[in-house]
Amino acid sequence: MLRVCVLMLSLWCINKEASAAEFIANDAFQKQMPKAFVLQPESQSFLTDSYQTTISMGDKLVQLIKAEKDIAAAINQWQTLTFAEQVPFLRRIFAIEVTVFGTNAPSLLIDNQSYPKRMVNFDFDLAKPNKRIVYLNPDKLSKEDKYASLAFLLHETRHSYQYQQAFEQGAPFQQAYLAAFTAQKQLKDFGFSNFLTLNNEYEAFLFGNYVLGQLTNWQVDMPSMGTFASQFDEHGVLKMDLVKLIEEKGNDSLLSVYNELAVVQKKLLKR
Repeated sequence: MLRVCVLMLSLWCINKEASAAEFIANDAFQKQMPKAFVLQPESQSFLTDSYQTTISMGDKLVQLIKAEKDIAAAINQWQTLTFAEQVPFLRRIFAIEVTVFGTNAPSLLIDNQSYPKRMVNFDFDLAKPNKRIVYLNPDKLSKEDKYASLAFLLHETRHSYQYQQAFEQGAPFQQAYLAAFTAQKQLKDFGFSNFLTLNNEYEAFLFGNYVLGQLTNWQVDMPSMGTFASQFDEHGVLKMDLVKLIEEKGNDSLLSVYNELAVVQKKLLKR
């Protein structure tokens, strides 16, 4: 079965010479704010309880996108479209995604000027909860695999949903998302796995990869779109199932077991 392998840079741009210490999850680092990371015991309830919500919302989004026949046809030939040709479909998918979430729409910026040094971004301000900006940079995305634009749109828009949940009292997973967004602002020098196992990053990659997988019959493989814990194989099965690992190994050893299994991804990305 032919699969498209997308070797794009991670969101926070680690270079290929990153050491093992920068790649793996660091327990001491994460224990500074343990409620923010899915590999910590303090986030076990989020990890185990959020999965079905993620998949359920993903299924609903897939259903609505497939109902738009021209969008579905465009996704089937996404590799042949220029970025400019993708943009009208990206905007419509964005609108459908926001509708599925039932939250207020963030601002969607698709230009080269707003954040010229970034390929994509979800901009937020903890002091101003209403500030939510999803950003795609056409020039930078045009240099990536064609599916990068769609994958990152799904991912960054999911962050807007999470962010609104973080400020809604009584919302499911409110504290888990708030802890993660707070950690993003307060902690420095994350490294690959520390950043991508934040509650919000783990879940947004899980959501985006699941939706894109369903839309493409699992033919697009993106080994740098999150950790393997947020990625699916060609059969739609998680490459690394953290919930099963907890059942088998216990939550106290989840981080060390994750690091053992992450070696495969590290070698694949040549980090």
